[in-house]
Amino acid sequence: MIPTVLCYHKIERRRELGVTRLSPGRFARQITSLARAGWRGISLGEFAAAVRGERLATARELLITFDDAYRGLRDHAFPVLHDAGFSAACFVITDFAGRLNRWDVAYGGRRFAHLAWRDIERWNGEGIAFGSHTATHPRLSWVDDRRLETELRGSRQAIEAALGAPPAAMAYPFGAVSPRVLAAAGQAGYTMGFGVGGRWNANPLHVPRVPVHCWSPGLPVVGRLGGIERLISTVAGQCSVGTALWQRLTMYSA
Repeated sequence: MIPTVLCYHKIERRRELGVTRLSPGRFARQITSLARAGWRGISLGEFAAAVRGERLATARELLITFDDAYRGLRDHAFPVLHDAGFSAACFVITDFAGRLNRWDVAYGGRRFAHLAWRDIERWNGEGIAFGSHTATHPRLSWVDDRRLETELRGSRQAIEAALGAPPAAMAYPFGAVSPRVLAAAGQAGYTMGFGVGGRWNANPLHVPRVPVHCWSPGLPVVGRLGGIERLISTVAGQCSVGTALWQRLTMYSA
């Protein structure tokens, strides 16, 4: 087995109707609870070494990841992790760095800003690893081969230009993968890819993660309610198809 991987999204003060936003206070309490319970937030490099069999994972270690790279992480998440001695990985939608999330449905009319490249560069030197979440966040299993390659290679090149080295890891938008997508990710140069849900099948390009939602308890995923939480997350994840359909009808219809 490999360490548990948590998947967060928005850590923001502003409320919205979506289920992936956590308040800064709730997130801080979760990290504090994990640390007090003896859990350690390992780095992406440590996790990758465990996947490759180069190190043995200990009983209470996990990898914390963030999809979409929202700006609120800069103020409300990364400092909390730093104070707790936790590392993390954050996956960037490169065409939207420093911009509003116009790729997404504006739940409740709210738009949220993404981290700027200067923020990414700063926190990359503070123990946060940055990977790709594609260039524009499409559902990769729905796009044609040309678009698939553009999304994977373009985002990787953008991160290399900003940080000086290409990312080894990516996270698939909506957790949507297929054999074609997995093959394309490998061909684009990625050695690790993160999905959402599912079971570990010894494929480093398809690592399962458990989402943390607004209803997650103080000890998310690894606490006593972890099994129920995983089940609810699986059901909630099916709703992401609606966002992908909205994208197809709007920004990707041209």
